[in-house]
Parts: sequence; C-alpha cells; structure tokens
Amino acid sequence: MELFEIINEIKNKKELRNISDKVVENILKRELRKKQYLYEKLSSIKSIKQLKNDEEFYLLFKEVRRILHELYGLYTPKEDKEIDKILFNDEITLEQKIIELLMLTRSTAERLNFYKEIYKNIFIEKPLEILDLASGLNPISIYFSDQKPKKYYYVDISEKILDINYQILKELNIENEGWLIDLLDPDDRIFGHYQYIFFWKIFPILEKYDFYAPRNLLSKLDFDYLIISFPQKSLGKKRNLGLAWRYKIKRFVTYKLKYKVVKEFDIPYEYFVIIRK
Repeated sequence: MELFEIINEIKNKKELRNISDKVVENILKRELRKKQYLYEKLSSIKSIKQLKNDEEFYLLFKEVRRILHELYGLYTPKEDKEIDKILFNDEITLEQKIIELLMLTRSTAERLNFYKEIYKNIFIEKPLEILDLASGLNPISIYFSDQKPKKYYYVDISEKILDINYQILKELNIENEGWLIDLLDPDDRIFGHYQYIFFWKIFPILEKYDFYAPRNLLSKLDFDYLIISFPQKSLGKKRNLGLAWRYKIKRFVTYKLKYKVVKEFDIPYEYFVIIRK
C-alpha cells in the first residue's frame, strides 16, 4: 500500500480537499511514528478497502483528520464552488468580493468590522513588506488598510488559498508571492528578514501538537515588527483565554527572547501584541 493512496483517502472530506498533500503526508508520518508497527503492517495490506476495515488504521485515519481539521480546517473555506462563485462574479465590486471571501472563514469574518482599526494600530512605520504566516485569506484584508505594502508574502497549506490571495492582491497592484509551507515543518524562505511578520492565532494551535514548535519558530524569525495575536475565547466561546495568553507570550518574548513589546490592543475575540527585536 502506497502512502499517496492513504493521503487521498484521508483528504476525501470536503473541508480537507484543498490542503496540500505534503502537509497531510507530514501529519500522517508523525502519527505513524508513534505506532511504528503500523508501518510494517502497511506492506501486507493491498487495498484501501482492506485498510479501512482494519480497526487500527480506521482510528489512525480518524486521528489524522481530526488533527488536520483542528490545525487547518477551521481557517480554510470548505466549498470550492462557493469560492469560485464569488471570485468570478463580474457583477460585484472588488470590495464586495473581498468582503464575501473574508466571510467564508470564521477567523477573518470575526475581524471583518475591525480590519481598519487593526491596521491603524499595527503599522507603526509605513509598511514596505509583510510576511503573513498561516495566512488563510487574511492577506486580502489589506484592502481595508490606508497604507498598502509594496510586497506581501504569505504562507499557507492550501494551493486554493494561495491562488485567491494572489489574484486579489494583483488586482490591488501589490507585488505578492505565496508559499505552500507547513509551519510544523518550515523551510528557509520564512527565515529571511521582513519588516512586518504576522503570526495571527497560530501559537495556541501549534503548541497543542508540538509544545516547542511555535517557540522555536519565533526565535528564528527575523523582523522589524512581529505582530502576534491570540483568540480571546475558546472555539465554543465559552472560556476566556486572553489573560492567560497575554502573560504567557509577554513572558516568553521579553524574558526568553529578550525582545521588546511596543504595543498591545484588543478587538472582540482577539488580542494583539506588537513586538520589536
């Protein structure tokens, strides 16, 4: 049984279809390493049907899908048809396209009425370039900023998301480039120097699956300004999270990394901290 067949089966859910095969492979291999004997068992399995009837592999599939959904599915639009209907609608304005696209994911929808406020707060200096990590559709929200960067780089694990960002930013006359990168397995492109780096709502998610991953990532980033955000509420909006994360991140960046917190602010459901080296 080849891994690509398993990857295709795992992605056979509409909310996971646009996730890069490489990302799914990385998660799958990480889970298989926890149960090394399953690697050996794979050689004796001849078909997907046989694999799905095996209880241990059924549970493995379920766990990988759960991880992918929690790490990425919540920030990725689920319906290609809905996306394309908006993207290729010539009867609506560019602004309306952007609004409707941002409404497709919970994270950007929550920020929609506050993007102007966010950008006024975070652009301490005129933006020249931005790197947006695990961006989702956030890059297209730059439409609502009074100051546009010359270059916008963004990282996501969905080719569809990268394509949407590219098309919209091109219409906004912003030079841009998207990279298909899994932040649990990053490459050197994100470790160059950038004026602004966005790290929005990523820390808690990465930490859940690898405690050291977000800390190692932050320690390697090179920037003038790093903007980190955290959810103020749990996914069910039943628990307050903001105060705990404020203390945790400020302690880590100031005492461990010796960086300086230059500004903090809130919008409903999200807390932002601006850091300078």
